[in-house]
Amino acid sequence: MNDLDAHPAFRWSQEARLRAIDEAAFWDGRVNRAGLLRRFGISVPQATNDLRDYQARAPGNLRYDTREKAYLTEPGFQPLFGAPSAEAWLAADAAVGERAMPVGMAPRPVRLVDPWLVRRVVKAQRERVALRVLYQPMDQPEPSWRWISPVAFGGDGIRWHLRAWNHDSGRHEDLLFPRVLELDGERPEGPLPPDLDWNRMVPVRLRPAERLSAGQRRVIEADYGMSGGEVCLEVRAALLFLFLRRLGLDRRDGHVEVANWAEVETVLAEVRARFTEPPWLRP
Repeated sequence: MNDLDAHPAFRWSQEARLRAIDEAAFWDGRVNRAGLLRRFGISVPQATNDLRDYQARAPGNLRYDTREKAYLTEPGFQPLFGAPSAEAWLAADAAVGERAMPVGMAPRPVRLVDPWLVRRVVKAQRERVALRVLYQPMDQPEPSWRWISPVAFGGDGIRWHLRAWNHDSGRHEDLLFPRVLELDGERPEGPLPPDLDWNRMVPVRLRPAERLSAGQRRVIEADYGMSGGEVCLEVRAALLFLFLRRLGLDRRDGHVEVANWAEVETVLAEVRARFTEPPWLRP
């Protein structure tokens, strides 16, 4: 049990400051009161108390250096809250200190989602009503009206779509928000059939591509956190195609491959049998 878990009255604001001390010590190897003052707008006595509290909870982590006028990490430093996420630190561009390395991200187009449309969809699902929407498919030149009942949201890390029961076609479909052009009317939705593909979880076992050398396979295993040469991820059948395409696994020529491809291919065929692949997912 973490020492902090034994203190149920531990205030979240105090914990946030202790975590900031812990993370600064981890990434920068130094902490000072000025950083806490800038980040949290607290008083000097409060910053001093926080640093003293941190030292009491993690003895041996920091020592005060009079020349640097800062608390420096000791060789045996161990994070009080466990090692922080490198991915979160990089994504948040947290490296802002004088000694920090620059952080850059390749740009990508923003895929907009109308918050008012999402709000209306959530309200319809909560009230168990169907919505009449004007939708523009990409395999048809003109939009068409349809009655839908929202059931879930799906995403692939780049864009979001609405999972909904189409009362006109009698199947669950994936609708991209920007292609919903109008909303016109609602009605009680009535009982809906279960969404078999959404509810079904499919194990996808990833491994390094067999054509790689032993050394190459080792670095792929480390990169993907594999154990015993594999890592298994649970994916909803309704999102399986998105998952495979997002990681480039549908091409089957990358550094990672699906170990249980026959099983995955069978599930994909079953999904297609219930619903022809949406036009916006096609190459």
